[in-house]
Amino acid sequence: ELPPCPVKGEAAIVLITFLCGSQSRGTVRLSSNNPTSKPIIDHVYLENDLDVAVLAEGCRIGHEVMMKGRGTKDIIVGPWPRTRADPKDLAGWKEHVRAFANTCYHPGGTCKMAPDTDPMGVVDHRLRVRNIESLRVADVSIMPLINNGHTQAPAYAIGEKVAHMILQDAGLAS
Repeated sequence: ELPPCPVKGEAAIVLITFLCGSQSRGTVRLSSNNPTSKPIIDHVYLENDLDVAVLAEGCRIGHEVMMKGRGTKDIIVGPWPRTRADPKDLAGWKEHVRAFANTCYHPGGTCKMAPDTDPMGVVDHRLRVRNIESLRVADVSIMPLINNGHTQAPAYAIGEKVAHMILQDAGLAS
């Protein structure tokens, strides 16, 4: 665990490396038949070896740019805290990733929109939950594949689209 801040007179630079297009696939399951019970969510972050390798290589390249880059090589003197050592090879960077990686993901894809022929589909093309009358899901959980960017814009688009569908179904829109 890192100390909360550098010692007086020093500064720290943080490099954040993102993994887009994660190959790991988690699960969301019911914990009981009580609708107020919290679900069991297993993200399985970094379960896929390719995810770990890609993130480790991203960290290694980012570190190299920070340590040898024209704008930073004369400013950055090494890891902080100074008692820590930088990884020396890809295996070390993989260990680093497993020890320090965190997530900023906005999970999605848990209520996949798909044709009736897809057994993993939860909602149809009008966002209606299969086999449950008058229930729709309208958030990024319907996306079968998550985009490699922030999910805010797709969430807005889904909300706008379902609002129009609801008005159509009520006979209030064309």
